[in-house]
Amino acid sequence: MIVIEKRDYGATLTTWIYCAMWMLWAADQQGKNGYINWPQGKCLKDLSDDEKFKEEPNLFSWYFKQPFGSHIGDGKAETWLWETWKDPSPVSFMAQPLSVIKAYYKKHLHFSDEVNQRGEALVKKYGIDFSNTIGITWRGTDNVTDGRPRMPIETYFPFIDEILKPGMKIMCTAEEETILQPLLNRYPQAFNIDEFVSAKFGAKDNPERNDNRSGFERGMQPALMVWLFSKCAHYIKNRSSTGAVASWLSDGRIVSLGHPENLGFPANNDYAEIEGKLYPLYR
Repeated sequence: MIVIEKRDYGATLTTWIYCAMWMLWAADQQGKNGYINWPQGKCLKDLSDDEKFKEEPNLFSWYFKQPFGSHIGDGKAETWLWETWKDPSPVSFMAQPLSVIKAYYKKHLHFSDEVNQRGEALVKKYGIDFSNTIGITWRGTDNVTDGRPRMPIETYFPFIDEILKPGMKIMCTAEEETILQPLLNRYPQAFNIDEFVSAKFGAKDNPERNDNRSGFERGMQPALMVWLFSKCAHYIKNRSSTGAVASWLSDGRIVSLGHPENLGFPANNDYAEIEGKLYPLYR
């Protein structure tokens, strides 16, 4: 058994998932099982929750089931720490074809019972029919911190128009307040998930850091986003780790704006990737 850990305490839940799955793949290639370990004091700082840790000492298990069981032996298992780990695989996980990445995520990343129950409650509340729903997520705060071009929500409109059929609904969430209003004004079929907190317009931090709820509830937000949007028949997103994980778990049609999901393509802010093909982003 390989114990998989990480120390970038300021990252997001889905970034930690991305890194853990990469290391899990590498252990798997060596014929070893992986145990994903996010203990108190060595986990995401924004999700720290003393009361929840008393109930379950591994933050990963709050939202997901261990891929290879919960037993980690006598405490002498080798630990791989993301920040110092060297990928020993002949071909690294993220160099695999997209179909391989998606299949591995679907096989090994499974939600906890509580996330499943909370997700089903949202489905009931909003009357969601995933087979007839376009999912929309918008990530924005990174443009402040890394300088990437800010993507107007109007960029989504031509792609929505190509998909939208009578009777379809559009399920939305955006990382910053007010971003979705032009979309909601244009499409009466669209609705926002009120449970998902947004940061103030122009904020430098992701919404979990602007949330007054407990650490457990802050982490539940991105976990539920992945749960919901991965089930949509159509999913339109821009660049984000949450959107990437949701798309890798999805069997739906993914429209990736300005950040191709097919990792053989270079990142390009002028194109969208749909089912392995590139299309002009602005048309």
